[in-house]
Amino acid sequence: MSLAPVTLAEAMTEPHLSAPAAGAPSVGPVRTCIVTGEEGAPERMIRFVVGPTGEVVPDLARKLPGRGLWVRAERAVVEQAVAKKSFSKAARAEVSAPADLAERVEQLLLIRVLEDLSRARRAGRAVSGFVKVQQMIGRGRAGLLVVADEADGDGLAKLAASRLPLARLGDAASLGGVFGRDQAVYVVVAHDDRSGQFIQRIEGGAARWRSYRLNGAG
Repeated sequence: MSLAPVTLAEAMTEPHLSAPAAGAPSVGPVRTCIVTGEEGAPERMIRFVVGPTGEVVPDLARKLPGRGLWVRAERAVVEQAVAKKSFSKAARAEVSAPADLAERVEQLLLIRVLEDLSRARRAGRAVSGFVKVQQMIGRGRAGLLVVADEADGDGLAKLAASRLPLARLGDAASLGGVFGRDQAVYVVVAHDDRSGQFIQRIEGGAARWRSYRLNGAG
């Protein structure tokens, strides 16, 4: 998968807080989606701000200055926000929302998780390749399986039999880039220890990316 360049502001680290289950009572701050009018926890939304040039910018870190314009974290809803000029209405000013804004958000969500996976690799907590994955599982060190969209058949079935949590994340080229390879279909992350807390961030981020992507208009 080819990823478009992003700005420094867009590439700020995302909090990766776990989103509450749908229908769960709110125990913290809530935000209102500018498209649906739905109220929800910030973790279930995407924050946008209007940049200095008047262009709408995704703020996954929820740290950029300016008034936040919140949209439910689903690709179809972001697409509606662009089509219906919801950003201009919410900002009460004419602002520019790029036609590919929903795609940018999807790519940024994926990049955030791949960056976390890369940190795990550099800390010696993640390996790729079917044999290495099996070896880590056999040694009892594995905590999370991460597989590409291409994962299927006997290979996936054998690894899934370990009953480890499994997260699908991007395609083989995207995962391969993390490990300096052309492709990687199977990855495993070791149990968290003092060298780093990776599993919750990777598993939660992958679920957020996948949920956003699957809730697309197409």
